Amino acid sequence: MPFGILNVGYDSTNYYLVGSTFGFLLIDAGWPGTWGKLLAVLKRNDIDLDQIHSMLITHYHPDHAGLVQELKAKGIELIVVAEQQPAIPLLKSLIKPEYNYQPITPDNTRVITTAQSREWLASLALAGEIIHTPGHSADSISLVLDQGIAFTGDLQPYAADDESQALVERSFQALRERGVEWMYPGHGPMRPLIYVSQQVKLCPDDPS
Repeated sequence: MPFGILNVGYDSTNYYLVGSTFGFLLIDAGWPGTWGKLLAVLKRNDIDLDQIHSMLITHYHPDHAGLVQELKAKGIELIVVAEQQPAIPLLKSLIKPEYNYQPITPDNTRVITTAQSREWLASLALAGEIIHTPGHSADSISLVLDQGIAFTGDLQPYAADDESQALVERSFQALRERGVEWMYPGHGPMRPLIYVSQQVKLCPDDPS
């Protein structure tokens, strides 16, 4: 059971700290070139970097993964879900050089599968799992905690094309099947899943 959830976001993007007896897990990691802003938000909330043991990125876009390398250099372990690995080297191409993005290196990184995620979370005194929730991007994942909350990144009820929309529908269905009641999104306030999913035509169960 988490001790609490703290939003340490800025510049219209949410970054969450999930606390337990072992310290904090950071969900998403800042815009590139905004190290000072992140430190200022942490200071206002009386959080030291050494209280954050690891970070999980919902998807590798500039506004969610821009400070990963700086945080790793401070001893914070990056947790990568296997489906996300191809997206990491592509991140640099999405960021203009003037933003001083530091490319993510393999050091201080742990790669896990979704099947291994429950055991990993249990080692942090957190009950839940990580699931693959594509739709916004192929590498999108959600952290689902057993008390009915999920950190869903930029998963939205509508997608740009039919293929992505089918993925969105399946991702929302996966959240519903796991009893999620509240979504903590990458942008905007927390939302009840039932409200958001009313905007999605849920796909039928996969016959396979």
